[in-house]
Amino acid sequence: MTVSLQDPLACVIFDLDGTLIDSVGEIAESVNAIRRGRSARELPVEEVRAAVGHGARILCERILPDILRPDESIDDLFLQFRATYIEIASDASRDICWLPGALDLLGYLEARSISLAILTNKPRSVTDALMPRLDAGIEWSHVICPEDVGKPKPDPTGLRLILEKSDCSTAEAILIGDSAVDFATGAAAGVRTIGRRHGYGVSSPPEPDLWVDHLADLIPD
Repeated sequence: MTVSLQDPLACVIFDLDGTLIDSVGEIAESVNAIRRGRSARELPVEEVRAAVGHGARILCERILPDILRPDESIDDLFLQFRATYIEIASDASRDICWLPGALDLLGYLEARSISLAILTNKPRSVTDALMPRLDAGIEWSHVICPEDVGKPKPDPTGLRLILEKSDCSTAEAILIGDSAVDFATGAAAGVRTIGRRHGYGVSSPPEPDLWVDHLADLIPD
């Protein structure tokens, strides 16, 4: 299956973390705020990055169990992490860390009246906190989180919902992500996929239909 942005396109759907934005800095800040509050060793950003990509609960399981109190569970730390991250993510004074080429590609697509959507496994509460900073003059047609359809990626229900709401056929859509979860989602819905290298989590298998190093590489010369 070939992929080109010069094909007839009605909708491009993006994963969020590791595809459009790098949120690891704010995730690490949230983790270390909790660790500081318990007089524990703070973790370098790269150590946090290595644990990102499988959801916040698994993140907490990987890098916070050493600070668990006897009367706590990982779920307690997960709730504390989520509340801290929402507080940081909703701070409008912070600059969002767009990945290289992301805004260039979004501008290119928007100028061609191609519908832009986000399909993320971030919880709705966290995504809503981020959205004011994600506008950047961009009109998102749909932003779908796991709670909106009852199932996270790689289940294709969220992707199919976006296509239905956008009146877009699978042939006129592309899903751009950074991990095997995204590529499996596209394959399950019959949608072509593009992968941004060096994202979060496991990159393959399955493979996307096309790999790029930077999103701006997709803009035709």
